[in-house]
Formats: sequence, C-alpha cells, structure tokens
Amino acid sequence: MSTNNKSAIPENASPLVRRLGRTVLLTSEEVEYLETMQVNQAEIAKGDEFIHDGEPMRITFLLRRGWVIRYKITPGGRRLIIGVSLPGDFIGLHTSFSHQSIYSASALTKVSLALIEPVRILEIHRRFPVLASGLDWMTVRHSNILSEHKVSLGARSAAQRILHFFLELWTRLEQVSIANSKGFELELTQEQIADCMGLSTVHVNRSISYLSKENLVRIEKGFVSFPQVSRSVSFADFEERFLMEFSGDSTGSRDVAERVTKK
Repeated sequence: MSTNNKSAIPENASPLVRRLGRTVLLTSEEVEYLETMQVNQAEIAKGDEFIHDGEPMRITFLLRRGWVIRYKITPGGRRLIIGVSLPGDFIGLHTSFSHQSIYSASALTKVSLALIEPVRILEIHRRFPVLASGLDWMTVRHSNILSEHKVSLGARSAAQRILHFFLELWTRLEQVSIANSKGFELELTQEQIADCMGLSTVHVNRSISYLSKENLVRIEKGFVSFPQVSRSVSFADFEERFLMEFSGDSTGSRDVAERVTKK
C-alpha cells in the first residue's frame, strides 16, 4: 500500500487535498480552492444524528475528522449501516440533484464537518476540470464500495466478509495518511460491524475469534493489524482495485482514441 505523492502538499492539508494530491499534480490555485471551500465547519458530538432520512438536504458535507455511519432503519426497527464515511469523504456530493436524504447519518466519533454549498461544487466543474474529474472519480469509487459490499453479502462467508471490510478500511485510511503500514484504529463496535455486514453480533464475535485464531487479523486495544497480509488478502478475496485512486493522466484514453481512429 504505497504512496505516490506528486503534489507539494502542505503537512496540514485537509484529507481531501491529501487524497487527490497522492496521484495527481495539484496546482497551488486548486489546493487553495479546495481548502477555502471548507472554511464553514461544524463539530458534531459522538452519537449525534445530523442527517435524517426523508428530510431536506440542501448542503454537501465533507468529513474532515472522525468517522460517520450512514444507515437505514427498517419498519421493523432494524438498523442496517449502508456505509462508513472516513476523513476526505463527501456525504451528499450531489445534493443539487436530490432534495431529500435517502438515509440517516450520525457521528460514530467526535466529528468535524465542512458544510459546502452545492454552488461551490458546481464552480469546480466550471473552473477546474481536473478537480471535477476527481469528484466524478469519488462518485464512482463510492459506487464501487457499495457494489463490493453487495458481493460480500451474497458470495462471501461471514469471516471473509469481515476481513474484507477490515482490509477496505485499512486501505481507505492509509490513502489519507491516517492508518500506518501495520494497521489502523478501529472505531466500530462488534454490534456496528454486525449492522454493516448483515450479521448478528454473536456471529461477528465468533468470526473475529476464528480470524484471530488463524492469524489472519489481530485486534489489540482497538488497533487492527494483519500479521500475514498476503494470507489475509487471499482469504478475504480482496482486490484493492475497487478502491482505485484518482489519476489525472489521460494518456491511456488518448492511446485508445488513436487506435479506434486508425480503424
């Protein structure tokens, strides 16, 4: 899980800038726009719900610090967590196209959010084509994560499902310089993992015990590590490409276009 940082990114840069700056050369103007876009901020206490299913959603949230869960509550009262948002993630990126939220969201930890008016997002498309492509990439990546979770629900065992999820979180956190080469700090309880994976808490407990016994994962004081990464990746059927990083290099696209034109 290597870093290829092409931009001169300040040490105190926001997670969003760090993420995009890993694989594309950001100009100073682009960095400044992304940072000033985040000046309107709010602090959310752990456990507070700040998005309510079915209510108007007129701004875009950008998570700067902490973890957020997005979820649906069934008519029978069952909660299903449909996604975990991490620093650098947008929540409601295209609020200009949807007037009501289709899920609820609450702070899993103490959270810092940037509150962004949709017009600022539209301005990116007008002024900064590379950044606009980056936003489109983040939308596709979000869809990829949901698709991979669906594969886990239908085709992976409980132990594989949980280990795959842990590897996903590790990769995503490492991409914004929050995790290290050993692992990451887990902010989810076993009950919350169960709600993410469509399992019972008892099943999650048994599966994590199995993974620990097989030396596929280790959890000590909330820190998740992988003693034998290659074995963990193989067991979980984990392919990092669904978490692909943004690239502004259009060389490949031009090559394809030239081949098609020659035909």
